[in-house]
Amino acid sequence: MKNFKVLFVYPNGKLLNPPPISIGIFTALLKQNGFEAGLFDTTLYDDNLKKGSDEAKQDNLQVRPFDYGERGVRLKETIMEEDLAKKVEDFKPDLITISILECTYAIALRVLKTMEKFNIPVLAGGVFTTFAPKIVLSNKSVTMACLGEGEETLVEVCRRMANGDDYSDVENLWVKKDGKIITNKLRKPIDLNKLPIPDYSLFEPQRFFRPMAGKVYLTIPMETNRGCPYSCTFCNSPSATQLYRDSKAGVFFRKKSIKKIKDEIKFLVKKWNAEYIYFASDTFLTLTDNEFEEFVDFYKDVKLPFWIQTRVEVVTEYKIKKLKEIGCHRMSIGLEHGNSEFRKKILKKTFDNDKMVKASKIIAKVGIPLTVNNMIGFPDETRALIFDTIELNRQLTFDTVNAVAFAPFHGTSLHKLCVERGYISENFTPGSINVDVSLDMPQLSKEEIRGLQRTFALYAKMPKDYWPKIERAEKFDEEGNRVFSELKKIYQEKYFNEISLNPSPKGAAPLP
Repeated sequence: MKNFKVLFVYPNGKLLNPPPISIGIFTALLKQNGFEAGLFDTTLYDDNLKKGSDEAKQDNLQVRPFDYGERGVRLKETIMEEDLAKKVEDFKPDLITISILECTYAIALRVLKTMEKFNIPVLAGGVFTTFAPKIVLSNKSVTMACLGEGEETLVEVCRRMANGDDYSDVENLWVKKDGKIITNKLRKPIDLNKLPIPDYSLFEPQRFFRPMAGKVYLTIPMETNRGCPYSCTFCNSPSATQLYRDSKAGVFFRKKSIKKIKDEIKFLVKKWNAEYIYFASDTFLTLTDNEFEEFVDFYKDVKLPFWIQTRVEVVTEYKIKKLKEIGCHRMSIGLEHGNSEFRKKILKKTFDNDKMVKASKIIAKVGIPLTVNNMIGFPDETRALIFDTIELNRQLTFDTVNAVAFAPFHGTSLHKLCVERGYISENFTPGSINVDVSLDMPQLSKEEIRGLQRTFALYAKMPKDYWPKIERAEKFDEEGNRVFSELKKIYQEKYFNEISLNPSPKGAAPLP
């Protein structure tokens, strides 16, 4: 078998996210099997089009102000496409892989266009590829698409290509061949406990820095489970569960053993001198009671702050106290919508509003800063429904609040609904949920959604005496921008001076 080279291409938004766990795993697997790996990562390039997601969140008061420069993080000043072409020419890969998310597809298109001039097979994977393989394969440079998990598929493709064998029947692949697309069945989900520890050595040192509550930490991402047991209609995770169920491939939702998690954390913290752990699981507290106790028992010796996201339904005072004791620095919970009927019927999130209020109080009582995640701009949503979400947020005890624009991702129930309603075309691909707005509806325009997104935190925290001024700040004209800047300064001075664990009750005292 000849020396076989794989170039990973990661089309990511500007300064967005820690290094992806998937590429870390793929790198380790290729090395184990005698293949050489390289990487081209777009994260440190300015896309020259718009603000990055973190910048937009900072502008909209959804995170505390931060400065990447304090840790030496700098954007590249060269041209992304030219650097990619040079990387391909110098590295001379036998195979190029590209991981594609729907929200970064615009960047992926620039990357794929650059690769058209090279006669090198391109294997596309990622969530968008899984649920929209025909769209991805319509790109001239893409040779094959991986649906579902890629670990075993990638290794098998490399082995066959290195030996000069046909790879068109590899499971999980859709392959262009003789003017047609060959579709192969899904393979069974991989045993997460048998995967190697992710190898992040291909990433530049600057890529490990992430802002959390205004401070930039050297952060390591960790996967504790894959998939999600819940059925939210706006999310791809339930779609993956359904895909594997319909294909009779097996159960997609799986958890790593606590021993496996412990071994990975111990190795990665030492390897990278980590300052912070970012648990990337959709719902961290899917741990059983025994698993939770095991996790708490070993993590108390790790002594590093960490972030998790979880669900209202699994919050208990006991578990939150234990998490606080071992270093939980922050946590996020998805509310998404404040109208209970809309949330249950349209989003399939079945908890009641009082449960969300109770959970936020428990978390505040224990002393863990909470971020509440919300979405606005759902299909058929109205301004009044968005204010139901704002009013519920005002009853909650939180530190920061997010309001992202709904994005109709392929494979989800709400994507189908948006197509049926005529809000989008079948092939529509949304951009960043923090920057772009997908739906423009008769009763709720894109401009109104944008205005409510940037003022959401103001409405959720500030006394109602300010609401007329906040409403004026929704407009992106000269006066609206001036008023928003004025209110933003007040908000930052009042609510960002220290971690907030207090609610914004009705009748709150006027601000200065």
